[in-house]
Amino acid sequence: MSLSRTLPLVLTLGLLLAACGQQATNTGSVAATPSASAPTSAQAQTNAALDTFARQLAVSLTEPGVRSLIAQQTALAFDGDTEALYSTLASQSTGKGTFAQTLSSGLGAQSLNALSAQIPKLNIAVHGGKWDSARVTPWVAVAPEGGDEFAPVVAYDAQGQAHQLDSRKAPEMPVVVVGINERVDDTGALLPESLPVPVQKTGTLTAQGCYSVKLVRLDLYDDKEPWTRGKAEIYVAVSGPGIGWRGHMRMITAPGDYLDAIQGFGCTDGDVRFYWYEADGGSENHAISVGPWSFGISNDSSDDFLGSITMDKSLFEGTSVNARNLGDLKQYTH
Repeated sequence: MSLSRTLPLVLTLGLLLAACGQQATNTGSVAATPSASAPTSAQAQTNAALDTFARQLAVSLTEPGVRSLIAQQTALAFDGDTEALYSTLASQSTGKGTFAQTLSSGLGAQSLNALSAQIPKLNIAVHGGKWDSARVTPWVAVAPEGGDEFAPVVAYDAQGQAHQLDSRKAPEMPVVVVGINERVDDTGALLPESLPVPVQKTGTLTAQGCYSVKLVRLDLYDDKEPWTRGKAEIYVAVSGPGIGWRGHMRMITAPGDYLDAIQGFGCTDGDVRFYWYEADGGSENHAISVGPWSFGISNDSSDDFLGSITMDKSLFEGTSVNARNLGDLKQYTH
């Protein structure tokens, strides 16, 4: 039986099983999932669908119009990275029909529609070396959900053969990667730069008696992100009396990057807690805390932890800079 005939059946079964296996997540109390643990049932079915999609996309990339469209749209970097949503590409022309029509020739229109509905943030990215899309037909890799994100990368060529790549080192050749976008919500809208954090209650905080808390520099040493997921999404949550802030440090995306600008968090008269992490954009099932102190929010997984610290209010009373090396990064505040 040909690949084009078996793909719709595999995809449809995978999506049906995924729908049956999904369960609600309690974001306030679910324990962190270790990086080496197996994906959940729902994640496994999503990964199966991504794998099927990747195989068909690899075949479709033999069409110059498909390569040109992906190269053009990912270069726009609508979310700051070289990637584009399938929902954006689907209706665009490849010169021989739409992108969706090209893929459905192997997957089937019904299966393709089911996949795009099941995975609204379906993402197509280009990573690795420089791509001459007019001449080079790249492999297509999968960025799976759950499990060990630094496991070997599976990539498919246009003949359907699977290859393994090192997840920790981007290849010199260009690779198209399919996965879940980490920077948009289910409607395709970009996530906000910052989000509120529950503020610690205090009865003594006044404008005259509090101290301004500022980040003046950040050095990143390890971003906890495999190359298949592109640029890292570095976040910090900050909490203290009068302060509740969580934000994306968009200027910091890879080891060696540094932020050399002032970011204000607010005014406080007590200890301030910082929690740094890399956000994978999945289900938020890991409660953030510094020791016994809870931020009242969650992130994706404990394996993306970059460092945390509690700083006394006296460290913000003057203008001197306080540097703290947290292991994977170094923060400078005053």
